[in-house]
This record gives sequence, C-alpha cells and structure tokens, in this order.
Amino acid sequence: MFGLIKSVIKSIELYLKLKNKKFYYDLHKEFKERERKLVKEIEEFRISGDSHSADRADLLRNHLDSERREFEHLSTFYSEVEEK
Repeated sequence: MFGLIKSVIKSIELYLKLKNKKFYYDLHKEFKERERKLVKEIEEFRISGDSHSADRADLLRNHLDSERREFEHLSTFYSEVEEK
C-alpha cells in the first residue's frame, strides 16, 4: 500500500515538473517571437530615416531591452528552481 502511494506521489511530481518545463518552453518561445517582431519593427523605423521614426525606434529598443531583462530574470528564477 505504501509503495502505491509513493508511486502516485512520484507520478504527480514528474507531471508537475513536465508541466513546469512546458510552461517555461512556451514562455521562451513567446518571448523569442515578440523579440523577433520588435527587432523587425525597429529595423523598419530605422530604414525610414525621419526623426519621428528614429524616436519611435529608440522607444522600441528601450522596450526590447526591458523585456530582455524581465525574461532573463524569469530564466534565472527558473534555473534556481530546477537546481534545488
């Protein structure tokens, strides 16, 4: 009986780990897609060359840097959880 309970608990633990990894993978995939779109948009603004576009590109670059820092923070947190 004890072995069965232990097996069920281990199965739940493995399921939750897998679910957590999938969540992180989806988060990473979504971030990379947003990053790609922002970079493309920044490049388009830079190509147009007027001052309004340059200002908009600078704002988007700041936003992209902010998103990268946030994702890096989440990645660090995820790594710490995985190591424990």
